[in-house]
Amino acid sequence: MLKKGGAMATFESLGIKKVINASGNNSRVGSSILSQEVLQAMNEASKVYVNMNELHIRCGEFIAQITGAEAGLVTTGASGGLLLAAAACVTGTNKALMLELPQSAKGKEIVIQKGHRTGYDQAIRTSGVNLIEVGIPYQTYPEQIENSINENTVALLFTFGETVNRNGEVSLEDVIKIAKKHKIPIIVDGSLINFPFKRLKDCIAMGVDLLVTSGGKHIFGPPGTGFLCGKKDLVEACRLQAGPSYGIGRPLKIGKEEIIGLITALEIYLKKNYKAEHQKWNKKIHYLVSKLNELNNIEATQTEFDEVDRPVPRARVFFDERKIKHNAYEITKCLQCGEHQIWVQEFSLREGVILLNPVCLADGEEELIIKGFQNLWRSWNLS
Repeated sequence: MLKKGGAMATFESLGIKKVINASGNNSRVGSSILSQEVLQAMNEASKVYVNMNELHIRCGEFIAQITGAEAGLVTTGASGGLLLAAAACVTGTNKALMLELPQSAKGKEIVIQKGHRTGYDQAIRTSGVNLIEVGIPYQTYPEQIENSINENTVALLFTFGETVNRNGEVSLEDVIKIAKKHKIPIIVDGSLINFPFKRLKDCIAMGVDLLVTSGGKHIFGPPGTGFLCGKKDLVEACRLQAGPSYGIGRPLKIGKEEIIGLITALEIYLKKNYKAEHQKWNKKIHYLVSKLNELNNIEATQTEFDEVDRPVPRARVFFDERKIKHNAYEITKCLQCGEHQIWVQEFSLREGVILLNPVCLADGEEELIIKGFQNLWRSWNLS
């Protein structure tokens, strides 16, 4: 596949087209683009050998410092962190139990609100625990969570996510109260709430025992990274069964280059000028909304917050599906197959709505998005 005389694979040499990413930090399109500073730090880290346990401990101390937690640990994404968190709640620092996972988790339970179920909780179940659902998708009561707790309960799980049903949920504050009352840990899947970063710190200050988040989303660290933070004994239990140690987390081994890349990205992220960044996003969204409204059977508006209350402006694009005789699912697929592969946020497709997120758009790509819509409308004789 490489060009003659070449010594480096590229997307072009592999026949892979570039994506215009209006879907945000989406794992399916690579999560993030790394800055030169992050790449340089990773390059330097690749040139030497280090004691990996020592590296994990030092970087964990940095994570603890910036989040206000007792301890921290770099992980292989938020999903890797969820698996380690669940395992830690089963085993504590008992190495015999660690080496017997998932068998030693047999019969152990983690309680979750039904409306909080997502595809990501597969990582929790990989540890061997059973997920116990309480409530119905649109309503859970605190008493239902309490009544589900028994001698086999090792943790409560609270999830922030775009597809989570927040209507009628028991709030994080109330779930924490229940966890403290029954002296069991609470795990928070906070992969999407590291913007603004203060939200992570607030969760820790509220008393969350283990908080898991992503390194690629908004932080723009290496896509396969994340971190967890929380109570010292539980974080230590996570570290003891993550790579390079032997345990259920061994397949989640992370390289020294990725660890240094994430820490560098965090240092940059914490110094970012959010006001200037937000103005840039606003400008792109204003352009998209104004141009899309020039097309027939489209109603585009600007929204200011996303599904997990991040202050990210987006274009909400509604289609009159009966008039155009195509639905939002078809439009999304066609945009991905056009001259420029355009990916959008798909959380509202069932409502006939496409969402355009500016966070990962390069300068000028908003114009290519409009061109993609115009070409599609022209091919369907809608313009």
